[in-house]
Amino acid sequence: MQDYSNTKGKHLTLIERRQIERWHNKDKLSNRRIAQLLNKAPQTINNELRQGKVHLKIKTKYSAAVAQASYNTSRRHCGRPSKFTKVLNVLISKGVREKLSLEVLSHKLSHPVCLRTLYNWIEVGRLDVKYHDLLYPHYKKVKKLRSTQPKRPFGLSIEQRPEAINQREEFGHYEIDTVLLTKAKGECLLTLTERKTRSELIRLIPDKSAQSVNTALLALQGEVQFKSITSDNGREFARLHEVVSCPVYYCHAYASFERGSNENHNRMIRRFLPKGTRTTTKEFVTFIEGWINSYPRKMFNYKNSKQMLKLANL
Repeated sequence: MQDYSNTKGKHLTLIERRQIERWHNKDKLSNRRIAQLLNKAPQTINNELRQGKVHLKIKTKYSAAVAQASYNTSRRHCGRPSKFTKVLNVLISKGVREKLSLEVLSHKLSHPVCLRTLYNWIEVGRLDVKYHDLLYPHYKKVKKLRSTQPKRPFGLSIEQRPEAINQREEFGHYEIDTVLLTKAKGECLLTLTERKTRSELIRLIPDKSAQSVNTALLALQGEVQFKSITSDNGREFARLHEVVSCPVYYCHAYASFERGSNENHNRMIRRFLPKGTRTTTKEFVTFIEGWINSYPRKMFNYKNSKQMLKLANL
């Protein structure tokens, strides 16, 4: 018994149809013999002959051209109709240019389109924006825990941080970092991210020094109550204990994912202040802070940090 399992899902080509035309019309081979020559199931040949049948004055024959035309028509009409429209193209392209992620756009559309479909439309060139216009590639990095200890142990290790902070159960625990504008010495951003609500604080400071960081934190303590701060091992954070009374936890070396929320917000800041930006203003920094705190988040069922902050203060 012939095995046809290796032919499953393989459609007949125009060359194979021309061979069927010669063997059936001229050589008068049986359907079963044609199937053996093409390594196809006999029923496939029966269906093909029916699809390509043409009626002449006296008899009927098989036409490869007619069968191929019928096949092409069927292929064009197979599958679900696309949801793509010119209106969707305008809305999605505008959203990408306004620095919104495809995930947020997928949720905001009046007729939602799944995230994978949006990426497919960009990859095949249906939208007015290209793949390189997106904020980030669509992938997830595998996080590997490191056993290395901080090179300069300024204080408590993150391993000593209570589980309640790790689980984001309480409001008031922050992650801290600095964002450089250029490699040259000068102004930079001090960023603090609240772990539970992901609310963001951004301050423009004169330079990346411990003194500038501490001065900014002193000013913030009048409006923010810090219950803990999680930092990397940068020298600018070596003297945090001088200005805050809460515990300060230091991450492992080369483990930025231990301050993942803060790092993600830093990447959002880069949408407005890419690396190499020479100058900015306090007003623009305030705008960025407000934009981040108003950004819809899937983890909060598309509520933003401002809304979550109000709920946390109830």
